[in-house]
Amino acid sequence: MQSIPEKMKAAVLHGPKELKVQEVDVPVPGPGEVLVEVAANGLCHTDVTYYEAKIPEKMRVYPLILGHEAAGKVVKLGDGVEGLREGDNVLLPPVYGCGECAMCGSGLDNLCRSSSMLGGSRDGAYAQYISIPAKHAYRMDPSVDMMKACVAADAVSTTYYALKERLGIMPGDSVAVFGAGGLGLAALNVARELGAQRLYAIDIRDESLEQAAKLGAVTINSQGKEKIFKELKKMSEDGIRLAMDCVGYGSTIAEAFNTVCTGGEVGVIGFTMDKVELRAGNFMGLQKRIGGSWGCPTYLFPEVVKLLEGGGIDFDVLISKYYELDDVEQAFNDLEAGQIVGRAVIRIPH
Repeated sequence: MQSIPEKMKAAVLHGPKELKVQEVDVPVPGPGEVLVEVAANGLCHTDVTYYEAKIPEKMRVYPLILGHEAAGKVVKLGDGVEGLREGDNVLLPPVYGCGECAMCGSGLDNLCRSSSMLGGSRDGAYAQYISIPAKHAYRMDPSVDMMKACVAADAVSTTYYALKERLGIMPGDSVAVFGAGGLGLAALNVARELGAQRLYAIDIRDESLEQAAKLGAVTINSQGKEKIFKELKKMSEDGIRLAMDCVGYGSTIAEAFNTVCTGGEVGVIGFTMDKVELRAGNFMGLQKRIGGSWGCPTYLFPEVVKLLEGGGIDFDVLISKYYELDDVEQAFNDLEAGQIVGRAVIRIPH
């Protein structure tokens, strides 16, 4: 049995932009829970949103350990845990439901109103250890590199759900992705693995587009351009059936909607409060559809793990920087300054 300390290092948010890497108590797993030794966390814009308190005041919880995109190793089992053993490598979902409401009963625990969000409504994984219900710790083969696979907890799972369930991707589809950051690169990678024949990536940064090209995407730098959809329709001979907004701007959502062909589908996974103008006749006359996609229901996590175990995710393209836990605030600043292409990873020391 591994020796577990009483104290651990964690990045604790005490108020807006008041983040301290400090010692706190190691959590004790309750009945049905496991204690996970965290290996690494992906860095997401949502982390920065909580750090800068750009969320409703009623949602703010202090003190709060941030971090929601994690992988690690099970080191202790709570009472009654079955199906996991100490030493198992696991992927952790950022959000899991209460298990009792109608949404959870239908499998959509990502939409549960009483859901738990790591680093949001409860302590997260920018810490050496985290406790979590055992049924939401998804075992991975030891061959999967947890220092890289952590980003699959959010970026990969979110785009997997959007493409597979919300958009219903089919082999041979052409897919356009607006925004080639962390989510966008994950979307391109997942679309390729789910059978997309042609990929298109649209961004304003050449560095991001270079990474997208490594995944086989045709790239367009949209800096200073309008009506990108016309260029995309010409390039694809009006054959793009699926489009995804991965940045969260009203303008890119409208471009995505105009890009897809008759019978096309648009998935919105970039958050925005922008108003979007769409031609209503295209919903009926061209039978286009548009819909949002939030996170990933936990029932899909075993499929995400299989994707990782099969080597389907090119982490060398998806991840561009690594930081130590002590430097997490610098990572936030770099992300906001546009100095990170794709995803960054926060290593957790042990």
